[in-house]
Amino acid sequence: MKKMNFKLLSFITVVALFIAACTKKPEMPPTKKLSDGKVVTIAELRSIATCTNSCSRTFSTDTYVNGMVLTDEISGNFYNELYMRDGTGAIRLEFKNNNNLLVGDSIRVNLKNKTIAINSQSSLLEVIDLDFEINVTKISSGANPSPVVLDNIAQVNSSLFCNLVKINNVEFAVGDTSKKFADPITLASVNLNLNDCGGNVLVVRSSGYSKFAGQKPPKGKGSIIGIVTNYSSTEQLIIRKVEELDMSGSRCIQQYMIKNFNDNSVTSGNWIQQNVTGGASWTSSTFNTAANSTPFARISGFIGGVNTNTENWLISPAINLTNATSPVLSFSTAAKFSGNPLEVLVSTNYTGGAPSSATWTNISSSVTLSPNSSNYTWTFSNNVSMNAFKMNNVRIAFKYSSTTAGSTTYQLDDIILKEN
Repeated sequence: MKKMNFKLLSFITVVALFIAACTKKPEMPPTKKLSDGKVVTIAELRSIATCTNSCSRTFSTDTYVNGMVLTDEISGNFYNELYMRDGTGAIRLEFKNNNNLLVGDSIRVNLKNKTIAINSQSSLLEVIDLDFEINVTKISSGANPSPVVLDNIAQVNSSLFCNLVKINNVEFAVGDTSKKFADPITLASVNLNLNDCGGNVLVVRSSGYSKFAGQKPPKGKGSIIGIVTNYSSTEQLIIRKVEELDMSGSRCIQQYMIKNFNDNSVTSGNWIQQNVTGGASWTSSTFNTAANSTPFARISGFIGGVNTNTENWLISPAINLTNATSPVLSFSTAAKFSGNPLEVLVSTNYTGGAPSSATWTNISSSVTLSPNSSNYTWTFSNNVSMNAFKMNNVRIAFKYSSTTAGSTTYQLDDIILKEN
């Protein structure tokens, strides 16, 4: 037999080794070993944060909480923070640096030398001053956490703080659909009002740093997904991305006019003031925030330390009720100090200037006002029928007056003209 060519043998050997290497099963990446230590649930952390037996809320040894990440920083609406939940609840985690985590990551957080607390302003369960590299171990990724599904805003409560929810049958207030989610120029955050068909309201707060800050909210009704948060006594929803708003359906109720003063302006939306006598005027205020944490209008004839003779009219823009079926007017007032009651009037021929240039119908007898003997008790006006004014150029006016004998301070908010 002839000897095999050495070069040919070497080539065959190399090819055989290459084929063997290609067909070899790949090795699985090593599983990251988790550190030993006590593991607690979010419910247990809440118990520690709310304990009343002088218990320590700062962890001196390795103590871990596991959970799934509900938010990330991709849209810019969350920054150096994330919301996480386990099977017992949800929590806010605040970092002193970027955390590089994504929605659906499962993580373990080491709480050693950290304090669990209920934030005094937001009432949220939280841990702050975390370092991603030191305190967090990512266990897995790629999950898709499901939101808690709610039928309406009334089902939002403190047990859902920090959790991901989907609220059905909601729409943005008609006066807010022309606004933007936030201000991309000044980077200021903005609150928009979200309503359900039962008249409940929830604030949707967005950051000026979010990628969708310059966009306007949808005008229809549908569902919205976001994180339930809170500030002072105001529950809020923070959305992760606008793609999680599915709101193309028909609105709940036809709203013809809404004025809630949340933009801190009395005359925005073509509202006007007419001072007939004296110097009293409506101003935007957040006085008495314990009862109403959003801005409202306020007026008083008590000027310079004395009661004065005043008359001021706050008049709405023209409203077209030609196609209305059963329109109703509603608003809320809060009052204090003796004086003349606030009057509510309607005109269909006012075009501007002095109120005396038009004909006005006084509907005050159908309205419920806050008693001026109270200490600013917010009172709903009831739904006042506007069936007698189903025509064009309808104006609503709030006439304030005071005398040297008495001057009631009135607060006014949430003026709505809608279908009943």
